Amino acid sequence: MSSLIDTHFHLDFYPNHNIIYQNINKLRQYTLCVTNQPEIFESCIALYPTTQYLKFALGYNPKNIKDVKFNKKSFLNNIMKTEYIGEVGLDFVGKYKDNKSEQIDVFNFICEQSSKHCKLMSIHCNKAEKEVYSALKNSNNKKIILHWYNGNQFWLEKFLQLGCYFSINSSMMNSIKGKQLISNIPLDKLLIESDGPFSKIDGKVFTHDKLYRIYEDLERLIEKENIEKIIYSNFKKLLLI
Repeated sequence: MSSLIDTHFHLDFYPNHNIIYQNINKLRQYTLCVTNQPEIFESCIALYPTTQYLKFALGYNPKNIKDVKFNKKSFLNNIMKTEYIGEVGLDFVGKYKDNKSEQIDVFNFICEQSSKHCKLMSIHCNKAEKEVYSALKNSNNKKIILHWYNGNQFWLEKFLQLGCYFSINSSMMNSIKGKQLISNIPLDKLLIESDGPFSKIDGKVFTHDKLYRIYEDLERLIEKENIEKIIYSNFKKLLLI
């Protein structure tokens, strides 16, 4: 297959990232490499030039909130070097909920800046639907992908009302809840992600050469043919918003 798109991939978490970078370009797979800190984004773009097929997103993962302070200066210095923001968001599960207010402040700032500069966002939302929804609505963000969404139907519909897209990975399709949520996402709001290396294919850590498997699995799950063309069309429309 050609024109495969991976909207959420952590290149820097693979030890052989240099080889993977080369292979993704050879395979001509459109891949959005998210980062977990502005400083990591800086390191990635210093190591690897962006290409037609591989782009880097400027991010700050909310799970870093306890260990790594958000570097606002670095974020602002780098925001014009990419069209993509991610991984960003809110996580109110376990130890991370102790830093709710700090997370919200950071995320609100990122949303405001992303909206101001019309950047596409890949968003992590874990038990924080109300706050993520509020931040997106208040900042009037339009180019939104909710990555690995595992919430409920009520908030799924609320996010759809904002025009959000949803990126689907293999692990989501291995759970009853995940399958149910996917079945309720309109066809024109579906995208594909791997979240490699944090998802699995056949019980093994995802590798970039298995991206086609996610497409095949989704095609079987929703019983729609030509899913590759549908995903490509959806992503193209999102970029043009």
